[in-house]
Amino acid sequence: MQVQVQAPGKLFLAGEYAVVEAGQPAVIAAVDQYLTVTVQTSDQASIHSIQQADLYLPWSRQGATIVTHGENPYPLITTAMQVTEDYLQTKGLTCQGAYALDIQSDLDDQVSGTKYGLGSSGAVTVATVKAVLAYYQQSAEPLLVYKLAALAQTQLGMTGSFGDLAASSFGGLVAYHSLDRAWLLQAMAEQSLEDLLVSDWLGLKIESIQLPAPLQLLVGWTGSAASTDSLVQQLESQKSQEQKDRIHSQFLADSKACVEQFILACQTGQVAAVKQAVAENRRLLQDFSADMGLVIETPILSQLANLAQTYGAVAKSSGAGGGDCGICLVDGRKQKEMIETAWRQAGILPLQLNIAMRE
Repeated sequence: MQVQVQAPGKLFLAGEYAVVEAGQPAVIAAVDQYLTVTVQTSDQASIHSIQQADLYLPWSRQGATIVTHGENPYPLITTAMQVTEDYLQTKGLTCQGAYALDIQSDLDDQVSGTKYGLGSSGAVTVATVKAVLAYYQQSAEPLLVYKLAALAQTQLGMTGSFGDLAASSFGGLVAYHSLDRAWLLQAMAEQSLEDLLVSDWLGLKIESIQLPAPLQLLVGWTGSAASTDSLVQQLESQKSQEQKDRIHSQFLADSKACVEQFILACQTGQVAAVKQAVAENRRLLQDFSADMGLVIETPILSQLANLAQTYGAVAKSSGAGGGDCGICLVDGRKQKEMIETAWRQAGILPLQLNIAMRE
């Protein structure tokens, strides 16, 4: 028995930093670079990643519990395996026997190993859930996959909005409203897994949308990888806590209004309104970072966006900022080619990425 599944990477188009708060919206694109997980029946139960070619992590079962042997460098994968098998047990399936799970990622540069910031931790969680479901011949509905992946990451104490999980689970372009993390922690303590998976999650809303024609996504990589954790730790400015709270509250309100405009403009096909929302979201992030002592839009990300603006497009940083990728929306081939040329001359690498197909 062998199955193989893929999960796409992701890029935030709007709503970053705000979306970690319950109910806040973001627009996130799944992109057509993928992480692949293969599961096959084997006498030797193991986990293996092409990124660590010589390392095979053995595992076994103690009852319904997956147990690894030796130091575990893959806690995301083993936790996603366990949560998915726990779900299958609630469906009356018996998870038994051994399988080998192999991971191959195209989300990073294959030669240098350079990370582009396409959300590999989210993709590997989603792909593992999908692969285990497929191995036991169960359907992988996008919302179910998202919830199982979110539960796995929550068990590990991971922070963030889980927007990357939504994009990797649903594919395409996603309008995402963040779930209430405090509610989820309480629900995990009080509800059975079966009840939790069928219930509505507080604050959570995931809708598939699309960019109105002729808009297309263009992505530029600035040549440096960003760490969300280290950037968030920079939130130390000279302002008092009361001032920071007031600034943050205003930012949340403004970001929500802006991203809701973006979503509505996509749903109603308003090209000008989409561009306006992207430009406004960039301005809000610039103001927020200046007020809070954050580095979101680095000088080269500013150059990326300003060069795009010179040719009549809109662009901004994507995700944590501080490096990694910037996104741009273009409305024609000639405009795209001119921006790509200008980026290359500035040392910015245009990535050959498109919005992935919906699940």
